[in-house]
Amino acid sequence: MDCVTKEEIKKFAQQIGIDLVGFASPDCLKEYNNFLKERENLGYSCSIEERDIQKRISPEFILPEVKSIIAIALSYNVKHEIKYYSRSYGIISRSSWGVDYHKVLKEKMEKLSEFIKSKCQEVKTVCLVDNNPLLEREIAYHAGIGWFGKNGLIINDEYGSYIFLGEILINKYFEPDVPQKTKCGGCDLCIKACPTKAIIEPYIIDANKCLSYITVKKGKIEEKIAKKMGRRIYGCDTCQQVCPFNKRAKKVVRPEFVPDKLLPRHDLIEILNMSKKEFAEIFGPTSSSWRGKSIIIRNAIIACVNTKEKSCIEPIKNLLKSQSPFLRGYSAWALSHLCDKDKEVVVEIKEALIEEKDEFAKEMMAKAINRLKG
Repeated sequence: MDCVTKEEIKKFAQQIGIDLVGFASPDCLKEYNNFLKERENLGYSCSIEERDIQKRISPEFILPEVKSIIAIALSYNVKHEIKYYSRSYGIISRSSWGVDYHKVLKEKMEKLSEFIKSKCQEVKTVCLVDNNPLLEREIAYHAGIGWFGKNGLIINDEYGSYIFLGEILINKYFEPDVPQKTKCGGCDLCIKACPTKAIIEPYIIDANKCLSYITVKKGKIEEKIAKKMGRRIYGCDTCQQVCPFNKRAKKVVRPEFVPDKLLPRHDLIEILNMSKKEFAEIFGPTSSSWRGKSIIIRNAIIACVNTKEKSCIEPIKNLLKSQSPFLRGYSAWALSHLCDKDKEVVVEIKEALIEEKDEFAKEMMAKAINRLKG
């Protein structure tokens, strides 16, 4: 007799607030070997993806004796009224509202693991939430959590695509669940809505064009792409917002994902003026803090330019003296767009350029001066 059944696991998972549970074979990822190679060859893989394909399709690299994968999903589609402000604001993706989902999922999966271990002797488990190279959406698909939408996200009948995914590798065999066929039909709203046309064709995504990646990408952002960012400070929800399944997706009561200090529409000037301590207080508890303060402020600078927000000029001027050469360069770029042919601003940037040692910042400042001079 089995020490614990799938039904018992699902029942306990529901009791501790896990919305969906499914079971997949550890071998389910092997079929994606050629797909990943082709994606790499076409240049669709971005810099934060694991380059070693075998690590992406081999759970045994993490748990050598793995026999099953328990996939879980947690809805973050909480009820919350978004407030707007009279002055310019930046947009925070729904995935970064409230407490960092990595912590929330990890805590629930560890409870589920302890439950299984209390029933079964000598069981080994490893809980995973984004901290590994495995293809988590593909695992969720094979575990029957949902089907692949044309935007590459997993969509569930009840919760839509507003779900966080996690996995538990376990050295106990469970019968795999059955994958679901896509229900997108002839709908192509996500493809049409994507600001950067990152959805090359149904189910094929160029991650380098996706604004969710662009907002966390290090370094300089190409100007034509920066314009597409609009007000986005972290992430992009566009393809999810237009999805018919999300429009009727179930709302959940989950206080941990209700926005706290970091608001869905956050004041840009507050972001531009953030100290290291303030960044830790506002962004630190959320999933948007992992790239650091400079990337967030860069995105806020870009949002100021895209919204032509004159009230951002003084805070951006202050960033000419930032400790980050990266931000010094971006602030000069922004001033050249917000202060057309302003002689005083030209003088300020020239003074900053004289003191500047960083090559990137010097280049950005020189271009800014030329642009302001016309």
